[in-house]
Amino acid sequence: MNKLYQIVYHTHNSYETPVKEATFAFLVAPSQDALQTVSNLSYTNSLGEEGYQYRNPFGFLVKCIRSTKSFKEFEFTMTVQVEKKPNTFISNGLLSVEQEQEILASRKTFIDHHLYLGLNTYTTLNPAYHNQVLFRPEGQSVFDFLQRLNGHIYSMLTFDPEPTHVHTTVNEVVQLGRGVCQDYTHLFLTMARLNKIPCRYVSGYLNQGGELAGSAVMHAWVEAFLPQQGWFGFDPTNNLLTDVNYIKAAHGADYSDCSPIKGVLRTRGEHKTEYGVKVIPAPIEDDNQ
Repeated sequence: MNKLYQIVYHTHNSYETPVKEATFAFLVAPSQDALQTVSNLSYTNSLGEEGYQYRNPFGFLVKCIRSTKSFKEFEFTMTVQVEKKPNTFISNGLLSVEQEQEILASRKTFIDHHLYLGLNTYTTLNPAYHNQVLFRPEGQSVFDFLQRLNGHIYSMLTFDPEPTHVHTTVNEVVQLGRGVCQDYTHLFLTMARLNKIPCRYVSGYLNQGGELAGSAVMHAWVEAFLPQQGWFGFDPTNNLLTDVNYIKAAHGADYSDCSPIKGVLRTRGEHKTEYGVKVIPAPIEDDNQ
C-alpha cells in the first residue's frame, strides 16, 4: 500500500560574529523516482533570498541561497509532500551463484559502478580490523549475503549519537563500537565493497511513526547492486530492508556526496548549527469516495 508523507526540514545557524557574505547549498529535497512522487516542494529562509537550484553530479536537486546581507542568525526550512510506493519484490535465485559472481566480476559492472566499489577516507579499513570483515562464502547468493551483512553490522555497533561526527572513519567506528546511521552505513559500504559488491550511500528520511533509530534527523542507509535486479536498500542501523517507511533524498559514494548542508561564508569566530526534521504520515484520499 502507498504511503503519503508531509516532510519538514529545518535548520538554524548562529554565528559569533556577523557573516558578511554567504552561500549555502542544501541537499535535502526527496528525490523523484519510480517509488516516490514529490509534490508541493517549497523553501523559505530568514534572509528573504529567492535562491536558485541545480542538479548535482548524481542528478539530485540542490537548493542554493546566496546573500551579501550581514547576519548573525540564519534559518532555512523545506516543506514537501511525498507519496511512497512499496519496493519492487526481490526474487532470490533468479540467477545461480556462479552467474551472479560472473556479473560482479565483469568489466561492465566495474565500469558502470566503479564509484561504488572504491574505498576512500571514510571507508578504508585498517588491515588489523580485517578479522571483523564478513566475507561471502562460496555458494551463497548476493542477496542472502547482504542480509547477513546487515545483521553483522547491526550487532557490531551500539547506536550512540555522542562519540562520532561527520568526519568519523570506519577505523574509529570499529574502535568505538558505537555510532550513528552514517557510521553503520560506511561500515556496511566497506565490507560490501571488499566483497566486490557495488554499494552506495543513501540519505533521506524515516517514517517517525515507526520508532526506528535515526528518525529524529536525516537518516542514512545503503543501496546495494543485485545482479540483473538492480539496486535494493539495506538499513544496518535498524537491521531492516528498506520499505515504504524510507524516503530517499540522494545517493553517492559516501557521506561527502550527500551532506545535507554545505556553505562558504565570510565571517570569523565560532558558529552553531541546530536542525531537525518532521516526517508525518498523512492519509491518502480515495478518489472513489
